[in-house]
Amino acid sequence: MNASPQKQEPFVLPIISHARGVYVYDQDGQEYLDGCSGAVNVNVGHGVPEILDRMREQMDKACFAYRTQFRSDPLIRLTQQLVELAPGDLSHVEYCNSGSEAIEMTLRLATLRNAQAYRPFKCTVLTEEPSYHGMTSGALGASGHPLRRRHLTPLLANQVTVSRVRPKHGALRASTQDWEEAIHRIGPANLSAVIIEPVGGASSGAVPTAPETMRRLRELADEHQFLLIADEVMTGLGRTGRWFGCDHADVTPDVMVLGKGISAGYATISALMVSDAVVNELGQPLNTVLFGHTMAGNPLAAAAGLAVVDYLRAHEVPAQARHTGEYLRRKLDLLRSRHPIVSDVRGVGMQLALGLHPDPARFPGRCLDLTEAAREEGLLIYPAGVTPALESVLVTPALTASHEELDELTRRLDRALSRISSSPAVEEQALQAV
Repeated sequence: MNASPQKQEPFVLPIISHARGVYVYDQDGQEYLDGCSGAVNVNVGHGVPEILDRMREQMDKACFAYRTQFRSDPLIRLTQQLVELAPGDLSHVEYCNSGSEAIEMTLRLATLRNAQAYRPFKCTVLTEEPSYHGMTSGALGASGHPLRRRHLTPLLANQVTVSRVRPKHGALRASTQDWEEAIHRIGPANLSAVIIEPVGGASSGAVPTAPETMRRLRELADEHQFLLIADEVMTGLGRTGRWFGCDHADVTPDVMVLGKGISAGYATISALMVSDAVVNELGQPLNTVLFGHTMAGNPLAAAAGLAVVDYLRAHEVPAQARHTGEYLRRKLDLLRSRHPIVSDVRGVGMQLALGLHPDPARFPGRCLDLTEAAREEGLLIYPAGVTPALESVLVTPALTASHEELDELTRRLDRALSRISSSPAVEEQALQAV
């Protein structure tokens, strides 16, 4: 009788002990270099004393106050900071707890805007495939991320009012022509909003939208009276080397959604910023049009967000991310030249990714394989991409990472790539030469 096959033990996540800077430690003493900033949100690193001190100071005063009963000084000052930094006339701010919630609120805003203007037919939201805008039903319904939408169609209540633009075969993001054709297909009179990621995240693996496409969408939004909504949950507040991803195209959207960059992993807070023109069209203050959430903009989260933005400004972190991103990109380009499984290096600033070769017959290692191999080397990276052509891993460490820390990231990533391919690890001298 054949022996019964051994059951494979399921993988159990380690228990975190503590984290400082770009390093995370589990209870067994294992060190991990956080090469993806958690979920691309721990933008200034773990355990920054200046931020923790400000949070403790607020905890001694008040952690919670309900949005219809009190304002708080941290929230007022955070709003002032965001308005100062934002492009154009984005001077009206509403707060939520997550990027998904902020996208939901933005979808409500687009619907209410047209309802109040007696344009009920103007209700279609156009998004891109690939794209990812959140995990709540409205945000997921507006996402071009088939893997995360799979089996959830009955829950995606807004699916009948969402249309998607897809890139031409061989392209990674939709072109200006693709967007124009999709808008013509829908009919501009029926279009309520366009939602776009200035630089892709989990869906495309850091593929940027072309600046000329952003500028053309701005022109079309003005011409046909639909909202241009920039999903800057990941790109906002320095990740791409500018304060906002839209800045690369010199475009001001009608609505900008912020999330990961405000919180930097220290508290749950997100925001949508709305233009003067849109609020004037509504004819009443934004907070009287949109209903909020219980914890939205609470004093502790606001204090954390304010401390993060103050830190970003004091240390000129966006400019730092631009220069550090150039250094990291050179390192990743070296790995691409040494490991045939890497097809390209994508992204802007410190929102970078390694594209993986789309032919699994020649290169069987996939993004999940590389993510696991990296973990075994003590490196955290983030799997991305919704199609074989887009399959990739995000390499998005803290914007404040030093060159020495990026050198160590590259060494660990090199060893991980060697684990899933036949390519030898790069010699230490070659890595240091870049």
